[in-house]
Amino acid sequence: MASFENIGKENELDLKYIKIGKGNKTALAFHGFGQDNSYYKPFESTFGDKYTIYCFNLPFHGDDNTPKSGIPAAKDTIKDFFGKFLDGNNISGFSNIGFSIGAKISLMLVELFPEKIEELILIAPDGFRTNVWYKVGTGSKLTRSLFKYFVNHPGYLFRFSDSLASLGLVHPGVLRFAKSQMNTTEKRERVYYTWMFFRRLGIKKSRIINLLIVHKIPVFVFLGKEDKIIREKHFSFLKDKRIDLRITMLDAGHNDLIKDTALYLEGSSER
Repeated sequence: MASFENIGKENELDLKYIKIGKGNKTALAFHGFGQDNSYYKPFESTFGDKYTIYCFNLPFHGDDNTPKSGIPAAKDTIKDFFGKFLDGNNISGFSNIGFSIGAKISLMLVELFPEKIEELILIAPDGFRTNVWYKVGTGSKLTRSLFKYFVNHPGYLFRFSDSLASLGLVHPGVLRFAKSQMNTTEKRERVYYTWMFFRRLGIKKSRIINLLIVHKIPVFVFLGKEDKIIREKHFSFLKDKRIDLRITMLDAGHNDLIKDTALYLEGSSER
C-alpha cells in the first residue's frame, strides 16, 4: 500500500493501491463506482506472470483518504500525483486499464502521459459520453445544491426517479442500478462527492482520438451485451481507421465485467 501526501496545498490526492502480479511489464488499473481496488484480483491469474498491476482506489472508495475539501479536483493535481508515482516506481511505460467511472482516470492519463502508455484497455468505460444526470447534477451551483438536498432527502429523489421511469424517460435497468448505488446515506454521499471530484475533469473526445493516433496506442474495449449503462453505440466515433481498435462483446451485465473480462482474456489467444 502506498500514498503520496501534500501534493498541492488545496487539492491533496491520496489514492491507495494494491499491487498484484510479478511480471516485468506494468499496468495501472482503476475500478468502477461502489467498488475498490480488490476487484482487479481476477486479473492476477490472467496477467500476473507478465504484468505487475497497480490497482488504485478511486476517490472516496475503499481506504482512500481524499479530503472533501479537495473537490473539485484539478488536472494539475492528477498530473502531479501520477507523475510522482511513475517516477517513484521507475515506470517509463505502462498499460492503462479502466472500468466504468474508473475509465475517466484512464482517459485522463492518456491526455497527461500519452508517451508512456503502451496500450489502453477500457471495460464498459464512462467518460466518452456525458451522462445527462451527471451534467445536470454538477453543472451549476443551483443544481449542485439540489443534488445535495436529494442526497439528504432520498424519498424525494426516489419518487422523482420513479416518475421518470413511468414516463419512459429512464430504462428500468438503469433505474435499478442507480437505486442500488443510492440506497444508504453512505452510498449517496459517495455518489455526490465522487461526482463533485470529477466535475472539472472533462474529457475531450477529439483530443483523446488525436493522441491515440499520434502515439499509436492500441485500444481494447470490452462491453457487456446485457449492460444497460454503457452501450456499444456510444463508441462509434472511435471506429477511426487510424486507431488500432478492438471491441469485444461479452455475455455479461455491467457490474461483473472486470471479472468476465479477466476470464475472457485468460482463455483467449489474442493477448
